Amino acid sequence: MLGNILTFTDIGWGIGLALWVVFVTIVISKYVAKRTTIYVARKAIHMLGGGFVAIISPFVFSSPLMPIIDSYLLMGVLLYVKLSKKEFNWFQEHGNYGEVFFTFSFGTLLLIMWVIEPMYWFSKDVFIAILPLIFMSFGDGITGIIRNYIYKRRVKGFWGSIGMLIFCTIAGYLVFSIPGLIAGIVATAVEVFPLIDDNLTIPFSSFLVLYLLIKVV
Repeated sequence: MLGNILTFTDIGWGIGLALWVVFVTIVISKYVAKRTTIYVARKAIHMLGGGFVAIISPFVFSSPLMPIIDSYLLMGVLLYVKLSKKEFNWFQEHGNYGEVFFTFSFGTLLLIMWVIEPMYWFSKDVFIAILPLIFMSFGDGITGIIRNYIYKRRVKGFWGSIGMLIFCTIAGYLVFSIPGLIAGIVATAVEVFPLIDDNLTIPFSSFLVLYLLIKVV
């Protein structure tokens, strides 16, 4: 049974992508932070790390198990680093658990969809879970970078939201037509409100919208 959901190829890709994320986090984001800001470095990890893994996962893994394991292992490492006060100061900020929430959301969405639809990985339904992760990785990454360069500080701003809206609605429409477009609008809308970390609100709200519109309505 395990051989059907976790192959040697999965393990190889899991190790390779985990090392890629480590490289992005330790090397690329540190370089970005030196040239720009911590905030932009965080968004680079969002896109080059989480975003790239989200896009490639359905095409290289035989099931969502390995990406789930990788995301939770990374979450554990990041949480340990935060709690032990040994933060990677070029992208981690004291009191900000965004990167922990990001990895939690990544693995948890894949897991929830797996529980609801055990065979989802083998159909277009896989993107009901993957598209919200793309919104979280690239949509939020784009809005952050735009705001950094326009407003010169970390702030919610109109032009950043417009950038995210354009990306998310186009990506959503290309994948799921109108349901995807609506999910992209919802993802952008919840990113604006700071009451809950957007690494939670963006993926979970857009996932709920996609699931309801595609599988229920």
